[in-house]
Amino acid sequence: MFTHGIRFEVAQDLLDARLSHWSEAAARVLDAANPDFARLAEIEAEQRKLRSLRHDLDPRDAAQTESVIADHAPLARRLYSLA
Repeated sequence: MFTHGIRFEVAQDLLDARLSHWSEAAARVLDAANPDFARLAEIEAEQRKLRSLRHDLDPRDAAQTESVIADHAPLARRLYSLA
């Protein structure tokens, strides 16, 4: 059970990292001389999906936790390896 608690926190952190990335992207769009509001809408849609997934993440559901890690860890690695 202890290990699963750590994995759950990893899943939360991955979703938080991706949300942070999209927040930074939204700020860049809004800071542009001519903001692309269509792009901003796409970013906000991604943020809504991630927030919903994070909200629905169940600490008792090991399969869901592992699925989030499997799906989002490669994306987070890619985002932050470019930084």
